[in-house]
Amino acid sequence: MKPAATPELLAPAGNLETALAAYDAGADAVYCGLGKFNARERAQNFTPDSLARLLDYAHGRGRKLYLTLNTLVKETELSEVAAYLAELAKLRPDALIVQDLGVLNLAREYFPSLVLHASTQMGIHNSAGVAAAARLGIRRVILERQVTLDELRKIAARSTLELEVFIHGSLCCSLSGQCLLSSALGGWSGNRGKCKQPCRRIYDAAGRSGFLLSPRDLYGVPLLPELRRIGVASLKIEGRLRSPDYVWKTVKAYRLLLDGPVDSPPELLLEAEKLLRSTATRRPSNGFYFANEYSSLIDAGRLGSFGVAAAKVGKYARAGLSVTALERLHLGDRLRLVPPEGGEGESFTLIDLRFQGKSAVKVRAGANCFIPGEFRAEPGWLLYKIGENGYDFSRQAAALPPGRHPLAVSLRLTAAEWTGTIAELPGECWRRAVDFAPAGKRPFTAGIAAAEFASAVPEPWSAPEVEAVVEGAFFVPASLLKTLRREFWEWAAQRLRPENLRPELAEALYRFYRDSRALPGEVPPAPEGERMILPGFTPEAELPALRKRLRAACDSGVRVFQIGALHGLELLREFPDVRIIAGFPLPVCNSEAVRELKCRGVCAVEPFAELDEEALAAFREKSPLPLVESDRSGAALLVTRLELPGSAWTDGRGRRFRVVRGNGLSKLYVAEPVDFRKNEWK
Repeated sequence: MKPAATPELLAPAGNLETALAAYDAGADAVYCGLGKFNARERAQNFTPDSLARLLDYAHGRGRKLYLTLNTLVKETELSEVAAYLAELAKLRPDALIVQDLGVLNLAREYFPSLVLHASTQMGIHNSAGVAAAARLGIRRVILERQVTLDELRKIAARSTLELEVFIHGSLCCSLSGQCLLSSALGGWSGNRGKCKQPCRRIYDAAGRSGFLLSPRDLYGVPLLPELRRIGVASLKIEGRLRSPDYVWKTVKAYRLLLDGPVDSPPELLLEAEKLLRSTATRRPSNGFYFANEYSSLIDAGRLGSFGVAAAKVGKYARAGLSVTALERLHLGDRLRLVPPEGGEGESFTLIDLRFQGKSAVKVRAGANCFIPGEFRAEPGWLLYKIGENGYDFSRQAAALPPGRHPLAVSLRLTAAEWTGTIAELPGECWRRAVDFAPAGKRPFTAGIAAAEFASAVPEPWSAPEVEAVVEGAFFVPASLLKTLRREFWEWAAQRLRPENLRPELAEALYRFYRDSRALPGEVPPAPEGERMILPGFTPEAELPALRKRLRAACDSGVRVFQIGALHGLELLREFPDVRIIAGFPLPVCNSEAVRELKCRGVCAVEPFAELDEEALAAFREKSPLPLVESDRSGAALLVTRLELPGSAWTDGRGRRFRVVRGNGLSKLYVAEPVDFRKNEWK
């Protein structure tokens, strides 16, 4: 890929206020989710109305917005997802971030105007995976976080797609999309946006006790020059659960560095680092970018939750919490309750504070105070400060006008006649006879026309896409140009109706509903015979050796191959007469995903391990390929490139685990097999 001088700076947005904070600090784009089907369902998230308002705000300022629809989807949820996609196609986000191959297939088949980005949850980590994504119609790949800088350099050199990487924020211990730990311990699937963060709890292993699965946060400032030289398209800040102050400070710091030279001068680095030090985070690291630093990435001695310990609960009552302040507390601070053993805790904004029986705005460290409210806590729990007051964008968010319906306008302009069409008004054309004199020094341009016709658009419409073609060189007085623009929009307003907007989307949704009612008919049998299983994780440097193994297997007569990741599809393209089974950890949860894989040469699939019996039954009824239902009770709960200590593990509740190491990976299993299908896949 051709190196980009300045990559896009992409920020998280859990709500409108955080999105506005990100844009205010200089983010080129934000990523956010709706209330369902996104990997951060614990965030406040967006409604279609608030999303429309934010899209207008962003596009009016030349910024972008990407929407996450990046969780796995049950068979019975496909209709709801299709309705989501139809609504999103109307709103026109700049891209849709997806994990589930079924969602990808639905979007591409029925709503092709949606631009698709591959979520990091797809687990793409080598150039073969990127090539497979290109064949799936994906424009950008968000790479697996456990790709090293050397590997990234090679992948970028061989990629035809945009690449996005994480630059800052929290890290998961597991390979993306391969963590079943939260699901196994309570039925709360991380692949469904409901992770309970069991990796941030205490475990005992090899004579050690601590947060053995809790990595330090990624701090990408030292990596920035090389990432810019490599030419990644987008640098992503993690944190859709973070507060506006964290997002504003983090974006501002990286904006300062990206706007400067590739090798930042010391004074600029100092200013950026000062901003980043003032945010609530875990200890910093280079993440997974350097394999020789993996041994120090786990921060076992520190509480897994991010932030600064700001208070300790002394007494808990129905009316609130009696706490001792360990740091300054101020109304408006964002706090999180965390048990001593770590893990997920309840987050809230401090809106009421009592000191010595009176209301207080702030208290100093050491003060005994009372926080009214209903909380789930016990004595000894800690309150972590995860956001500070002073970064309130709620007024700006409340003042955002209602979202407008975007229109695609085309203009053809000559000295004798102007015509205009709107894609959402098929068959309609505005015409106006004109008589403009030849231009002298400054002829009228398409850019001037597009800018003028995109302005003062009547509600509830907007014109983010105005394509103008000017034929000839002529002069247009400014006053007459405004008159023509006003006449065009008066003509359009008489014909446009929101309820009739983009009828092709309603037709596409109807077509999906019709198609989805059909049963698959006779399903062919699953392939039999000797099978070669491809690894689910193959680092870039190991691709040549894997290709040789595949050739040797084919030469010896093997014709059945099981893949566990998308790169397997690309590697097996060289052997068109083989039969492919899509198996764990490649997630296949619904019939639309199966249809996608069937088009890529797959002839049988293994249902994803987390599917419960009800979801599996609905899937089985509609799958056009046979389901190979192997026993997944012994599936790895977590897979990582880190070397986990010991082999026998226990957690704070006495549950036992085992660690197996090999081929550069550590895999965590429960000591006794767990039946995922008896847990409710929530």
